[in-house]
Amino acid sequence: MKRLFFIALLGLATSLTQAQNVTVNSETKPNTDFSRYKSYVWASQVDRKLDPGYYFLNDLVLKKQIREAVGFAMDGRGYKFNRQAPDLIVNFRVFDKPTTIKGYTSAGSDYFSSNEVQALGDEQDIKVEAGTILINLIDTKTDQAVWQGLASGLTSNNGFDRQQGKIREAINLIFNKYPYRADKF
Repeated sequence: MKRLFFIALLGLATSLTQAQNVTVNSETKPNTDFSRYKSYVWASQVDRKLDPGYYFLNDLVLKKQIREAVGFAMDGRGYKFNRQAPDLIVNFRVFDKPTTIKGYTSAGSDYFSSNEVQALGDEQDIKVEAGTILINLIDTKTDQAVWQGLASGLTSNNGFDRQQGKIREAINLIFNKYPYRADKF
């Protein structure tokens, strides 16, 4: 019994240590009225099977897990999925290799289609570690990103940590930095 307790305690300590390695950041476009956003649609990249590009992780199971977690976060904040007339375009990327991007433009020519995004503000170098999830919300009327959040440090000994619980935790941590809701709660 003591041995089982010790193993459980060790597992809890390990998971807490790993959780501390995840770094979460976000950026909001200044002077944005988030109260006017009520609906969203997925970016065309999210609907494609595989993501072209050297830095992006091509794993359909992982992509589905992230899409479900992000959709759950958006739905939980009162946003409605709407293909016809959405207010926001939701996109995400998983970086498998470290890189530096300038705003959004250096993430690859297919990161967004040409009419889906412009940078939040002044371009700056952003160092992206391997094991990073980047989420962007784009205003459909202005084609500008109004919010971005990222979680980095999602790696294990075998590369990107694909554990479903770890992915959900990272998405939750990212959306904890997003204080806006589409409903009145």
